Amino acid sequence: MAYEEISLDKTTVIKDAILKAPSNKKKIIIATSVILLIAVAGGLTGYFVSKSNSSSSSSSNASNPSNSSPTTTQTGPTGKKKLIGYWGQNAADNQLDIVKGYGGRALNAALDQKSLDYYCNLKYYDTINLSFLTEFGGGDNHFTINFANLGVYKWDGKTSDNDNLKSVGASIKTCQALGIKVLISLGGDKVSNYSFAVGDGKKYADLFYNAFLGGNTDPTAPKPFGADVILDGIELDIEKNPTDVVPAIPNANPTGWTSEMVIFVQTLKQLKPTTLLAGNYFCLHPPYIILNTYPNQIAVPQCSLAVPGYLGKDRNMGDLLAQTPSSFDYIIVQYYNNIECTYPFGFNYNKWKTLYPGQIYLGLPGGWLSAISGGFLEPNSLQAVYDMVKADSQFAGVSVYDVSSSNPPGLDADAVNYANPPESKYSETLYKLVQVQTVGSGMPASSVALVETDFAYRCGGTWVYANATCSNKACYPYQSVTGCGATEQCFRFVAKC
Repeated sequence: MAYEEISLDKTTVIKDAILKAPSNKKKIIIATSVILLIAVAGGLTGYFVSKSNSSSSSSSNASNPSNSSPTTTQTGPTGKKKLIGYWGQNAADNQLDIVKGYGGRALNAALDQKSLDYYCNLKYYDTINLSFLTEFGGGDNHFTINFANLGVYKWDGKTSDNDNLKSVGASIKTCQALGIKVLISLGGDKVSNYSFAVGDGKKYADLFYNAFLGGNTDPTAPKPFGADVILDGIELDIEKNPTDVVPAIPNANPTGWTSEMVIFVQTLKQLKPTTLLAGNYFCLHPPYIILNTYPNQIAVPQCSLAVPGYLGKDRNMGDLLAQTPSSFDYIIVQYYNNIECTYPFGFNYNKWKTLYPGQIYLGLPGGWLSAISGGFLEPNSLQAVYDMVKADSQFAGVSVYDVSSSNPPGLDADAVNYANPPESKYSETLYKLVQVQTVGSGMPASSVALVETDFAYRCGGTWVYANATCSNKACYPYQSVTGCGATEQCFRFVAKC
């Protein structure tokens, strides 16, 4: 299947150096239908940079970010953009191993995420999304907030089991005092127990308005972060739809899921017109939506628009965005873990512009350890993508998942240095980028679509390792049994050997 939007110039010679690898694995191949320089050990040379120009070393002459707050910068087609950070899931200590995959790396408390105010005091971020409120729906007003090592809060619809998040509330106020907006993100994955049963749209809009957004219509509503803490908004990061949860969740309302989301969005806007509404969308799979409580609203879809049965829209929230586009202040399109719509395979920013007329953020991972299925942009690739969109009037900035994996002590691991990786400074790199500082040499833009059959399928613990290691087993991802190991996956769009 061909994927559109970002084509590579047929005379492309990658300016980035090939990733260093054992000499017996380094090899160059020219793809047949698209002239594309490929380093087998280093992956696509158009996609990678050497670690000598890594995410931790770009723009060394840039100004100290602590001297200015990103929230005071001017934005526009040629001006500075904004940076959104996700906090709460402790991605730096997610047990993902570059070679072995999930569960291949032992938990390490030294890598654990720090308090929210620590990251706000870096002054890189304009907005922080608290991730995630992982459970809700089913008609009883229950919900769960899970911040990994820093606390879990459960509301059963009547009472709470703890006050674990009051310290987070103090950090929220610190961040807001610095001019940083703070949202809470709903959903966050395909496996958590959330749904939209009949009546949930209005019930949860009322509940979250009172619990998070300063509402006073229900004095019995919980205040997880403290009575005096008012968030700036809510992000809807819905990464599944009724076909994924029914019949596992009997009240999931398969015929009314989208209508309940519409009611949820519209009710929040009625209760608090200044609520920001955001949507988070997969470039490959459907988007997820973000709701905020400021003058703007936001959505974050995943980039893919090629899912069978959902062509041309996000699988999970595409209909919601189509029915309520004016409700959103911006969307974040997730350009990772969706390999066919990421750079350089099929970067489809221009297609998303036809689906949404407002501001668009590019959703990026904090490193390869946050992008098991690919999509991390080393500085040269990052600069290339930024150069493609920076002058577009709809381009608003970038987001990073998450702040723990993209700042020390988070690790900047890749297919070469995984045994002893340096600390990550990727958030600093992104901050410099949106401040209109050069972070890499850039690479040629695309001009022809890439075709999946020009690449290989190979097992691996992560996409970056499968791409870099010819000795890994070949596989076919569309079979029920791929033949890969227990902690491996069958990855697409990897370099042919």
